[in-house]
Amino acid sequence: MNFFSFSIPSTIIFGVDSVLRIGDYVKKHGEKVIIITEQKFYDTQYIQKLEKILKTFAMDFIIYDEITPDSGSEDINNISILTRTSRADLVIGLGGQRTLNIAKAVSLFAYNEKSFYYYIKNPDKLIDKVPVILIPTTPRDYFALTDTIYYKDQDLGHIRLFHDDRLYADYVFIDPTFTVDISPKILSSMLIEMIGYSVDAIVSKNSTIFTDTLLYKSIETINKNFHQYLEYPEEMEFRKDISLSGLFLMMSGKISGFSLIHGLTLAVTSVLKIPKIISSTILIPHIIEFYIPTAPEKLSKISQCLDKEIKDLSPVEASLLTVEHIQKLIHELELPNRLSYYNVQKEILGKIVDEAYQYNLLFNSVRVVTREDLFNILYTSL
Repeated sequence: MNFFSFSIPSTIIFGVDSVLRIGDYVKKHGEKVIIITEQKFYDTQYIQKLEKILKTFAMDFIIYDEITPDSGSEDINNISILTRTSRADLVIGLGGQRTLNIAKAVSLFAYNEKSFYYYIKNPDKLIDKVPVILIPTTPRDYFALTDTIYYKDQDLGHIRLFHDDRLYADYVFIDPTFTVDISPKILSSMLIEMIGYSVDAIVSKNSTIFTDTLLYKSIETINKNFHQYLEYPEEMEFRKDISLSGLFLMMSGKISGFSLIHGLTLAVTSVLKIPKIISSTILIPHIIEFYIPTAPEKLSKISQCLDKEIKDLSPVEASLLTVEHIQKLIHELELPNRLSYYNVQKEILGKIVDEAYQYNLLFNSVRVVTREDLFNILYTSL
């Protein structure tokens, strides 16, 4: 097995079949585990594979497999109670971003006696934390290495963020063998989203030479493997390369943070109930174009990573090639490129702007973002 591990502070274990080593880490924390996941992973055999490993190590476990696209605060509260009453020693999250965020939340709230809703308002009252292992089933998760979660407040129906220093995952297993079951449409949107989030981190005011280097490499690798990965999703070399790009993106995002793409995508999803992956695909070209006046040199470098010839172009002209490249991909892959496809009207854009501002992510942008800027970006996306 070709794998490596390191800590930042989460311990990251990367490599093909790296999940086979999970028992060594579980045993450090006790003998009973709760697995938080989605029913669809029975079809992929991911859950059965994890069960087999835990049984090999004589671990007792229970499975909560009722995470759905509508899951949120009530699930966090209920699973926290289940974790506490079952006396689980460790939480394992297996799935996409929503599932992993819920697993992180449960690890923090489970062994505190009052409800999730109480601690959201009184985080200083939190005492205990259950260790948590995350196993992403997509090649990226922008919150996996951070002290932040996003969740759906099921009373309000909107997405909310929550930060706490103890929300870091203890272990994150990035195993390319767990990323195969993604539809071509979702996979193509995901790759475009990864490029967009890389841009978001590169133009962050907290970016560094280290994070930029990782992110340029991530964009270059995604671009190099883009069409082959879509055509041969089961080919392990392509999956390894894309998963490694996702790791670079997660690491860099933890350090530099994300900004406008992240905040506005969450706001659109929160208000309009459009899946996050679709919201981001629609918004990314317009947001990158907004960044050009402030960061043309960085964006022209991104165009180079996308294999564009920029030798005789000004930085602004070269930057526009990145926008054109992404728009071309969206068109060729027949992905949604307008909010109007979802019957979005101009009148609701102000509400999305208000939602974006309450996330407090926009201030990480190298370019000052006003409410008028957000409205204009949304308007051009209609």
